[in-house]
Order: sequence, then structure tokens, then C-alpha cells
Amino acid sequence: MQAPTHQEPPGNSGAGAQRPEFDRPGRHPGYGTGAWVWLLRHGEVAEEWQGRAYGGMDVPLSPQGALDTRTAVGAFSTLPFERVLSSHLVRARTLGEGIAQGSGARLSVSPGLAEIQRGTWQGLPIADLSRDRPLELAGFYADPWNYNAHGGETDRDVLRRAWPELETGLRSGARLVAVTCHYNVVRVLLSRMLGLEPTVSFRLRIDLSGACLLHDAPPRPADPRGPADPGGWRLLRANVKGPGPWPPAP
Repeated sequence: MQAPTHQEPPGNSGAGAQRPEFDRPGRHPGYGTGAWVWLLRHGEVAEEWQGRAYGGMDVPLSPQGALDTRTAVGAFSTLPFERVLSSHLVRARTLGEGIAQGSGARLSVSPGLAEIQRGTWQGLPIADLSRDRPLELAGFYADPWNYNAHGGETDRDVLRRAWPELETGLRSGARLVAVTCHYNVVRVLLSRMLGLEPTVSFRLRIDLSGACLLHDAPPRPADPRGPADPGGWRLLRANVKGPGPWPPAP
């Protein structure tokens, strides 16, 4: 079955630029939809790009990355996804297209979910950056929310363009959503969902082809089963290679 595809225009990636909730780090309370969201990272890139700050460049998968992508598609296509949201970059889009086709979900492709733009670092070997620009690297890791002296994006910039894509998927009424994207996009989205400080978010481990499951839990009043629950985002699985038993235990 061929999944219907909707290609978002590039201008859509600025949908969150004027929203005040993106002005500072903080936890998002959730929408109370009860939806499940899988955040999936793409597979390994081609050997000539490994060890480089390729960021938002459209680099291809390696043979191992292509194999791991097919494995992930086979594993996650067993779930009844209703929406798949994907970066337009081929290394993530290949995964999104495969899951959408396998599950019959609607696919939306957007540059709003692309990897962080690295500015003057883009395409350079990470070893060279560490040797020649250590103060720039230190500046970014000390304040990723604001640092842009390299001419690239900040965590704030990534959130401003990526969060509205996720929000659109949830507000479509979909109960199970896949987001196929990149390390820094997953890291920034998780930071907002869980309320992590930007500097702390680098401790999150999200391997190539790794996936995280979140639940947009609805609030629940107190009843004989237990106390009231305010709901909100819950991280249920982290850095896994397959969906595991489905549906997950509440």
C-alpha cells in the first residue's frame, strides 16, 4: 500500500518563530491527547561523512545505515501509525517513507525537522574543529540555547521550527505518530517534553537508528484506583531499536 505523502513548503519551518513559549527553555505540559509519539533517529551516514559536522547537509546513508533503516522499517511498520512526520533530508526521509508505506500512515515531509544547521562548522572534520576552534565548541556546549557565533542554529532555532511540526501531527487527531529525524532534533524535542536544561540534554543517549517513545498522557481525576494525575509527557522507552510489546503498559 502506497502511503499518501504531503510535502510541506520550506516556509512552514518558521511557523514557531513568533511564539513566546519558545523564548526560553522549559517543560511543555502536553496536550492531553493520549497520543503515543515515537521519535526515531536515522541510520549511519556514508563513510566519507563520518566524523564530520555535516549538520543540515543532505548526506547519504552508508550500506550499514541502509540495512539498519530497512530493519527499523520492518520493525516499526508493524505498529498502526496514523501519521509519519519526517525531515526532508534523505537519511531520515528514507526511514519515514518506509514506515509510512508499511503502516499505511499519512506521510508529511518538512524541512522543519531537518538536522541543526552548523554554520561555518558545516562539513568540517570534528577533529579539526576540536583543534582549531575549541573556544567555539566550548561556547556552544556551554549555552546551546543561545550560541550562534558560528553562524549556525541554536537549540531555540531548532525548537521553533521542529515543535510546530510535532504539534500539527498531534492536532490532526492521530493517536500514534512517528517522527523520523536527527540527533539534535530528537534531543531538543525531548528537552522540551521532559523539561531538561539545554546543557543537560547532551547526556541523552540517542544512537543511530535509535528510537524513543513518549506518551501525551491526559489528566486523570482522583478515583478509587489512586490520586489525581495531572498528565503530561511521559518517556516510556529510550534509545531502543524496535517497538517492543505493543501497546505499552500504562
